[in-house]
Amino acid sequence: MKEKKPLKILHFSDIHVDMLIRHIKWRNLLSKRAIGAINLLRGRSKYFDNAEQKMHALIEFKERNHIDIVINSGDYTALGLEEELKIAKELVEPLMQPPQRYITVPGNHDIYVHEGNSHYRFSEQFCSVLQNDLPEYCSGGHWPLVRLIGDDLAIVAINSSRPNMLPWKSNGMIPIEQLKSLDKLLDDDRMRDRKILVVTHYAPKLSNGEDDSRLHGLNNSDEFLKICSKIKSGAILCGHIHKPYCIYPESITIPIYCAGSSTMEGHESAWIYEVYENELKAYPIRWNGEEYYTLAALE
Repeated sequence: MKEKKPLKILHFSDIHVDMLIRHIKWRNLLSKRAIGAINLLRGRSKYFDNAEQKMHALIEFKERNHIDIVINSGDYTALGLEEELKIAKELVEPLMQPPQRYITVPGNHDIYVHEGNSHYRFSEQFCSVLQNDLPEYCSGGHWPLVRLIGDDLAIVAINSSRPNMLPWKSNGMIPIEQLKSLDKLLDDDRMRDRKILVVTHYAPKLSNGEDDSRLHGLNNSDEFLKICSKIKSGAILCGHIHKPYCIYPESITIPIYCAGSSTMEGHESAWIYEVYENELKAYPIRWNGEEYYTLAALE
């Protein structure tokens, strides 16, 4: 019998598209964005100068490797401006085809400050890929967002990002309503016997297995991982940390894969996952200055 081809999934994150400071309206800087703009002027921006080139190369990588599904774990922008979201959406749009095969969540930079329509602006730009196969579990907005892929895979996107008013805070938290919905969702018969990939922006653990700081990390990571301990086969996929890694926390039976940043100079990275009937293989992706390439598989 001919072996069934694995499902190929591309996971990238944290492209951090930004605008030239001189093009930002002054009224948009009367908030935490002023600090963010200063950080860009002090040099942070230069690390993402070639984001457009790298995104074109990632699109070519997808086509060359016949990727079936694309996952982005957030931080499309630097300051969460509507113009930045539009630019980022245009850059990734070829990866969003077909829409039902693209899964994403916002990052904290995408809803950077407390504005009445922060979450709405993200949803407006990415509405075509926020369709839910199990909308009855939505606890607010689009989340948890569920995609059922064939009979063997489910992808669940959880929004852990929120605006932070104070400039020294960039932490996140999964709303309790989402955690309760995720808990119920994992008991649904339609999830039975599937591999489950849970996507969220914040990393529930760092590369050393420890919690991130209270000012930068996922503040209710323990509660989240306790619920994810129900998952017997699959993985947790995240971003936020700009260096990629894979760890196997003691509290759960599945790994955590952080995609790092696909556009940050010197750290460009992503993952490819191959989903087989009985296993999931992961391949790190790196940048050589001209194109993305795949390293050996992780067993």
